Amino acid sequence: MAAIVVLAVGVAARPSPALAANGDLVQQTNFAQSCSSGIGVGIAFDGKNLWYSCYRSSPDLVKADPITGAVLASYTVAGGLGALAWDGNRKKIWAGWGGAGTDGDVRLVDPATGTGTVVFNAPDAGAVDEIDDGLAYDAQDDSLLISPDTSTTIYHYSAAGAGLGSFAWSGSGCYNSGLAIGGQLLFQGSDGCNHVWVVNRSTHAPAFDFATGAGGVRDEDLECDSVTFSPKTVMWSVEAYEPRRAIAFEIPPGSCATGGGVDSDGDGLLDEWETGGVTIDPDGAGPIAPQFTDLPAMGADKNKPDIFVQIDWMADATHNQKLSAAALKRVVDAFAASPYVSPTGSVGINLHIDEGSSSIMNYATNTTWGSRSKANQLAYVANLGTSGAGGYDWSAFQALKDANFTPTGRTPIFHYVIAAHNYDSTTSSGISRGIGASDLIVSLGSFTGGTGSDSEQAGTLMHELGHNLSLRHGGGDDTNYKPNYLSIMSYGFQMSGVIKGGAAGTLDYSRSALGSLNENSLSEPAGIGAAGYGTRHWCPTPAPGAYVAVNNAGGAIDWNCNGNSTETGVVFDVNHDGANGTLNGFNDWSNLKLKGGAIGLAGVTPDLPMTTENNETMTPEEEQKSPPASRYAFTGFFSPVDSPPTLNVAKAGSAIPVKFSLGGDQGLDVFAAGSPASQQVTCDSGAPVDDIEQTAGPGDATLSYDPVTDRYTYVWKTAKSWAGTCRQLTVTFNDGTQRSAGFRFK
Repeated sequence: MAAIVVLAVGVAARPSPALAANGDLVQQTNFAQSCSSGIGVGIAFDGKNLWYSCYRSSPDLVKADPITGAVLASYTVAGGLGALAWDGNRKKIWAGWGGAGTDGDVRLVDPATGTGTVVFNAPDAGAVDEIDDGLAYDAQDDSLLISPDTSTTIYHYSAAGAGLGSFAWSGSGCYNSGLAIGGQLLFQGSDGCNHVWVVNRSTHAPAFDFATGAGGVRDEDLECDSVTFSPKTVMWSVEAYEPRRAIAFEIPPGSCATGGGVDSDGDGLLDEWETGGVTIDPDGAGPIAPQFTDLPAMGADKNKPDIFVQIDWMADATHNQKLSAAALKRVVDAFAASPYVSPTGSVGINLHIDEGSSSIMNYATNTTWGSRSKANQLAYVANLGTSGAGGYDWSAFQALKDANFTPTGRTPIFHYVIAAHNYDSTTSSGISRGIGASDLIVSLGSFTGGTGSDSEQAGTLMHELGHNLSLRHGGGDDTNYKPNYLSIMSYGFQMSGVIKGGAAGTLDYSRSALGSLNENSLSEPAGIGAAGYGTRHWCPTPAPGAYVAVNNAGGAIDWNCNGNSTETGVVFDVNHDGANGTLNGFNDWSNLKLKGGAIGLAGVTPDLPMTTENNETMTPEEEQKSPPASRYAFTGFFSPVDSPPTLNVAKAGSAIPVKFSLGGDQGLDVFAAGSPASQQVTCDSGAPVDDIEQTAGPGDATLSYDPVTDRYTYVWKTAKSWAGTCRQLTVTFNDGTQRSAGFRFK
């Protein structure tokens, strides 16, 4: 490996950035002060200065300039310290066992005074030979990882000292040495082998490894530094013995942030990325140069979660699958208005969608993405990819992604969307690359106008993005069409939106976990208790059936669709999935997982699935099962008329008062043209019957409203010639909904 620069004590010039490979030497710093024991263990970087520790020495903690090695301060904390780690949240230094005090003590040191306090004792990681060689602070879950000397096990503790388990070290041929973390990767050093192994912080799966350092240097503790040689990211390693020195070697840019990788708002984008931008190398040692993404200029906020999305769209001379500006704004507004509460206490999520240079980056100022846009128009194909035995094959998508998105360096930052015509030779509206992902397809070529309406575009984008954020069709489960789950993730609301305030069209994930519904014992008066909202449930009549809308989900619901909403103990398959069971509510917003797929995973090629289950069946035919929501809260017919299946018995030629409620005074212009209407039907001899009392006498059909009872009355004039027949009266309202009642005339 080529050494880029070596500077000795007293040389103040900083090296200029240059391309290098993992492990290449960037800096060797000789410190001006030795350890009295001749043994040094720890290294920490506070964003400006280096700190190193000494085993069984006084002083045992030294602050130094990272370039010149000049000593800026020194302290005796305990008479001996082990490995160090800078805590970017507390702005303090964690120190492991180093020969003083009780074996296994872990201290927190105030860098301003050098005062150290034992926070906890780590008996499971009790140091061998009285030294902790490696210590890493993980800001993402406020925990510590400890690597004892002459060990092959890494121990995990909360910052309060609770044991969180252990795992085997990934290296071979040497014992443990230093540890460092500052993002989604954990770096593990080796005791005397000049080699670093890198694993995923969550799964501990190996990511990559590389040789390090300079000749004659025995690596001990490790610490990330994304500041001193920016835009490079380096790893500092301290020499175990004299002369007292540290080396900085190249690691993938953006792969390890200072201070344990502080992510204050929990969005997977580190604070230092959101305040200063981030440089990412898209292909490691490949030909593509590292790419800088100016997140602050794009509106990133370290104190409020940000989700970034890039949409590439397919088009040719006769097709254009680009999503409309109106649809994008609706989704952006939905996230901004969300009740999501971040770790900082902020409410809402900033959604940033790049769909080309003219798309809006900041809706408050109408600033467009301009030259910051990396979105592309793609060559049109009628069908993107195919499925095999394991599900949808993402190879065709990945090829487009590798050519158009990966080179931008945005992979750890942006969700990637392709707006296509169709995929997998289906008419499905879209698909996500798994539950907890960062890729998705919107495919509305078979919907309204070959592109989908604004509502279909907005609903589908938010639906598939929800899968990326770990939501399922039932929130926490895969059960679709649950009436007690009011979310765009349900097919009942994906295309037309959640019903709120008596009208459909609200783009939203569910905001609360409504009570469970037992389909073997439903209470119609209880409904779902969702005041201010509406819902949908399955009604088999009129054939072929539909997920009918109920505008007022805070009141009674006619679960079995018989026109009567007073029954209890009702057995009915209200979501029409072929089984009667318990349907559970779910709070989507409080269960979002913002770090799915490749988000936050800088410095390594993400291991994304190439095949995923193809369970998206939202097609134009499926959309038709959820007809437009009624603007009226029809609650059934009232005496003397009974709702189906009861057959009303009346005298032919009489005037029948047909009474119903629409949830308040809706005016007298509520009927559609030609409504009400009746037609002769075959008499059902098995239907229950109810005699209607003779009215005062036939007359002209009229409609009236009584505000005291909140009931409409339509006086229906019947004909004497209907005697001996059965008829169905159908009332069609001007919102397109229909209600019927059956009659037998004598």
